[in-house]
This record gives sequence, C-alpha cells and structure tokens, in this order.
Amino acid sequence: MTRAAAIALALCAALLPATVAHARPAPARKVAILEFRSGSAALPGIARKVAALLREQTSLDIVGPRDARRTYGANLDADVVACAGEAPCIATVGRAVDADEVILIGVSELGSVIITLQRIRSEDGKVLARVAEALPAAATATPKRLGAFMRRLLPRADFSRYGTIRIDANITGAAVLIDEHRRGQTPLPPIRVPAPASYRIAVKKSGFLDFDAEVAVPPEGEVIVRPMLARAPKDAWYESWWVATIAASVLVGGGVATYLYFRDDPDDVPVVIQPF
Repeated sequence: MTRAAAIALALCAALLPATVAHARPAPARKVAILEFRSGSAALPGIARKVAALLREQTSLDIVGPRDARRTYGANLDADVVACAGEAPCIATVGRAVDADEVILIGVSELGSVIITLQRIRSEDGKVLARVAEALPAAATATPKRLGAFMRRLLPRADFSRYGTIRIDANITGAAVLIDEHRRGQTPLPPIRVPAPASYRIAVKKSGFLDFDAEVAVPPEGEVIVRPMLARAPKDAWYESWWVATIAASVLVGGGVATYLYFRDDPDDVPVVIQPF
C-alpha cells in the first residue's frame, strides 16, 4: 500500500470525534493589588504595573486597581488612605473585594522615594511578608525592578505556572503516556503539568489502534483530550509498518489543523493538513 493510501486512511480516521477542547481557567489564589500614597507623585501607575506583571509571570488570580474599584465602589481609594497602611484595616478591604490576600504598595518621599510592599492575608490581617526600599528620586517602575521586588515578596512557587491535561477516553484500562512517561490508566484524574508547554499524549490498549496527540497547555488552563480508540482488525493490511495514528483535531489560532503522525516511519516527519 502506498503512502498516499495511508494518508487517506488517516484522513477518514480524522472524522472520528477525537478532539482537544478549549482551555479553561483553573482555580488560583486571588490577590488584590492596592496602592497607598503619602504625598508623593513618584512611580505613577505602580499598582497597575504590578498587577500586569503578576498576571504575566505568576499563577495568581490578580485583582488590579480598576477591578478592585469596580467591586468595592467609589470609596476604595479613600478607605485605603484611611487605613494608613494598617494591615487589619487593609484586610477588611481585601475581604470586600473577595481576595485571599492584598499586596499593598506604599509610596512616600524623604529625599529619596520610599517604596514599601506588604503582603497581607485578608482572613485575619496577618502580614505575610514585607519589603521596603529607598530609590533615587528619578527612579522609574521598570518591569525588571518590579519583578525583583515581587520575587522578594511572594513565595517562589507563585512564579511556577501550571495547567492540567484531562484525558476523557472512550474505553477504560488504556495506558496514558505523557512525553513517553506512563501516568496511569483510564479513567484517571486531571494531570497537572508545567505550563506554558507542549506535550505528546499517547493512549494505548492491546487490541486497539493507538491514539497519539500533541497539545499546547496554557498557564492556569485545562486541555481536555477525548481520544476515541477503535479496535484494530486482525490480520488487516493496514497493520503493517506504516500504520497511521491520528493525533487529533487541534485548535490552532482561529482555525483547526489536523496533525497526522506515522508510527515507525523512517522519515519520522509529521504530515500537517491545514483547514480549507
């Protein structure tokens, strides 16, 4: 049988309902970013910049200043000023915006610009960490500088981002491998993996054609893979060396591309068929 025939067979298999679903957010610790100024106009927009940085670099669910005002109401800034940096008072604001923690950024000037960062637990007002730094009067809130502050303030684990892979197969007792590492048999709970990253998924069971897919897992997201394993007919001509394994219909940008992989092929090159 020719290679073209193998591709045609795999295209027919692509019509089976093997899909990778949209990613959806996974729960994360919710942290509000608030700003308190003591007569200083230095480091403008610092709370907004910190919120943007933490959304990009951490696994936290960040409530930025604008979102906090929308939830709390128009008195947010006045109430934060009235708290004067006192942690128990700030914790009440954190609870009002449904945040597990508050990062309070204080900015003042005594010749130099003084920036004070407090990480406050909303439940009881406990200060979990504090960082204070004196900066030159002309200092700016660069991403590098803010990132260094946040890594001193937050646990290292917050900067490790993860996603999950959920395997929803049509049969039980199939072996699941991720990047060639066995992770159990179907059914099995969602598998937590570092993200963003791409992973090769294989689902195998004796007597069935293998399922093989490569998926991209976004941070704090879940990718659902639904392999539909079909029985392998005995003594069929397509059980020879070039047997194709359909990888899946994978969401790529705004469209869908079908990826076909050929097992034991000496070229070991995936065939990619873009949508019309």
